Amino acid sequence: MFSDLEGRSVISSLATTTIPDYDFGMLIAEFPPFRPDTWLANCHMQTILPLFKRGKRVVYSATKHIVHLRDGDRLVVHDDKPKDWITGDRIVILLHGLVGCHGSPYVVRCADKLTRHGIRTIRVDMRGFGDSTLISHSHLHGGCSPDLDDVIDSVHRHSPLSKISVVGFSIGGNIALKAAGEWGDHPHPNVDSIFAVSPPVDLERTSWNLRQFGNRIYELYFMRRLKSHLALRRRKVKGLKDNGLNPLPDRLLQFDDEFVAPVLGYSGAREYYKVCSSGPQLKNITVPTIILTSEDDPIVPFDIYSDFDFSTYVNLVSTKHGGHLGFLGKSIRDPDSHWMDWRIANSIVALDD
Repeated sequence: MFSDLEGRSVISSLATTTIPDYDFGMLIAEFPPFRPDTWLANCHMQTILPLFKRGKRVVYSATKHIVHLRDGDRLVVHDDKPKDWITGDRIVILLHGLVGCHGSPYVVRCADKLTRHGIRTIRVDMRGFGDSTLISHSHLHGGCSPDLDDVIDSVHRHSPLSKISVVGFSIGGNIALKAAGEWGDHPHPNVDSIFAVSPPVDLERTSWNLRQFGNRIYELYFMRRLKSHLALRRRKVKGLKDNGLNPLPDRLLQFDDEFVAPVLGYSGAREYYKVCSSGPQLKNITVPTIILTSEDDPIVPFDIYSDFDFSTYVNLVSTKHGGHLGFLGKSIRDPDSHWMDWRIANSIVALDD
């Protein structure tokens, strides 16, 4: 269903959810429109500025835990538990984007907003990033859905009565959607909601999009960070999964083809992209899901979403502007200018109202 509501476009497939008296469709209809200031309507401003915009300082107060993964690897999670949180209350798992970590601005902001609402958050440092940089032997990639399964299982073992929401940003969103699709008709009984922001549901199309002249700045940024991380890990991590490729390519497609794919056991980038893209799994999702994206995303082309069938549980919400993980524009309802954060936080709070 396509409609335009006060400057935002919504493609919404409404779901009959497992949450009593709760309807994602009704919630989406109440989203305030996203209207950036004129000077912030540019997709590159929306994408880049939030990375450098200084908001209020959030004091780190999380407890670190190590999660042991099914393949013998490990990663670190950061557990923010509000003082008034009690056993059985909701927990939210947050997955960062490519080259991100628990300290990425968008992750910190969303975790802080949720914590202030009394919701416990688990910020995951995926393989090779954040505090997982030196303890993981493998690498973050688009198909890390088993890692999410293991984190969910770990959270469930410690808090078996808590409902769980998963929030994934960019490639973290692809991982969350892929996991939900793989669960099919047998989702984890405690996971009642998925939120994916700017997810690259077609990894190949996204990789090619980064090669376009106007988007090259993002590819340069990703590759600089990926190469520096890998160089550090090659020096520090004994037993790192590595094929010794040197020099490392400057283009993401070649990096995925010559390093990521062979190290993970794929024949090349094409097979890796095909297996690890969440798009084909969207039709299998049976957990109430919101995908939030913008039509001017310079990293993930908006038209990729129309290439896939959605289950009735998946709601795709798009704005005309917003860039990639940007959505910088204050609504009269929101206390600050991070429209994306409030849609996530308020939606999750509404689950338990």
